[in-house]
Amino acid sequence: MKRILYIIGISLTVLFLCLFLAMRIWCGQAIKENISIAKAQYGGTAEDALIAYLSDATHSPKDRTELAIWTLGQIRSEKALPVLRGLYKDDPNGVTCKYNHRTVLCQYEIHKAIVSIEHGWLGAKEKNVFGSWARLNK
Repeated sequence: MKRILYIIGISLTVLFLCLFLAMRIWCGQAIKENISIAKAQYGGTAEDALIAYLSDATHSPKDRTELAIWTLGQIRSEKALPVLRGLYKDDPNGVTCKYNHRTVLCQYEIHKAIVSIEHGWLGAKEKNVFGSWARLNK
């Protein structure tokens, strides 16, 4: 019985680690792809291209939220903080944008990006044990 529990515990640990690594790879690829899309249209650094993408009203609010806001939060762009604060309407739960993501920027995503930039995950500003995407901000 102890052996079975030991095997189950090891299996669950390995499964958790594999899922964690898969999520890290998926997020990293999504961030790199978003940066490439923004840089192809606006050039410059990742920050500058993403801020330009966010500021360009010709893109849909949903695209601006999913591509620019999320990525700026992930790379912890301090340069984007004033822009994000200017778009934020003090709605951390996203009540004002619920079911309206095609017409307005998601306030919840803006809130998460601001928190990520200001505080970081576990208070980290640079790469920690769990990683940070700040290194992609080039």
